[in-house]
Amino acid sequence: MGLDIYAGSLTRYYSRNWKNRPQQWAEANGVKCVMTDAHGNEIKPVEDKAEIMRIQDAVCQWARTLFEYLGACLPDQLWKEAPELGYFTDKPDWEAYGALIMLLACHLQNRPLPEYVEKGWRASDDAVVKESMAQKSGFSLLSEVNLWLPIDEMSIFTTNKPTGDVGPVSTLIVLKGELEEINRRIWGADEATIKSWRLDKYYTPLPVQQKKSLFSFLRRKKATEKYRTEDLAQAAFSILYEAVNFAIEHKVPLLLDY
Repeated sequence: MGLDIYAGSLTRYYSRNWKNRPQQWAEANGVKCVMTDAHGNEIKPVEDKAEIMRIQDAVCQWARTLFEYLGACLPDQLWKEAPELGYFTDKPDWEAYGALIMLLACHLQNRPLPEYVEKGWRASDDAVVKESMAQKSGFSLLSEVNLWLPIDEMSIFTTNKPTGDVGPVSTLIVLKGELEEINRRIWGADEATIKSWRLDKYYTPLPVQQKKSLFSFLRRKKATEKYRTEDLAQAAFSILYEAVNFAIEHKVPLLLDY
C-alpha cells in the first residue's frame, strides 16, 4: 500500500472525510478514483452524522485518557477535534519517505548515502536503517512513530492508539525539531528552497536497462526505475516540513496513512 501524510483532526481522518492527493487529482480531472483497503474493500467516507459524533467522542475520550497518562494539563492542551476542520495531505510514498529515513540513518552512523534507490525499495529492509533503529537514537523518525500529537511534550512514548493497537507515539514539537536538526546538519536550506524540493525533485525516474541474459532475445527488454536517493529524501522532507507547520499552526495531529 502507498504512503500518505495527513495533518488534521482525527475525527475527520477516521471517518474518512478527507481526500488524499490522488483522489483530489481524480476529482479535479473528472476521473473515477476508488480507494480500497488491504482486503480490497472500497473505502467510503462516513456520512451519518451520528456515527461521526460517535467517532469524535471516542477520539476525545482517548485523548483525555492520554493526557491523564502523561500528567498533562487537559483543559489548556486538548486539541480541536471538529470533523469539519481543514486538513493537509500529500503523498511521498514509501520510496521517498524511506530515502529520508535512510539519509538520517547514514548521517548518524557516518555512512555514505547510496546514490540511487529502485522503485519498490523499502528502508525497513536496509541494514543501516535497522542498525540505527536498534540503537535507539531518540529520533521519532527512526522509532517507527506514525502519529505525532499537538501537545507540549518532548518525548516518544508507547501507548494505546485510537484504533486500539499499541505503538510508539510522539509530538509535533519533536518532529519539528528533528526536521530542523536534519536541515541544519545536512543542507542548511532556506524555506523557499525546502518548498521547491516538493515541486522540482519529486519522483524523477532514471530508467535503467536490466542486464541482458543469454535468453534476452526471447523476450522484450525490461526496464526498472531508479531514483536519486537524496532527491527523494528532499521531496519527503519538504512534504513533512509543510505538514508539521500546518499541524502546529492549526493544533491538529499529524500521521502516516497506509
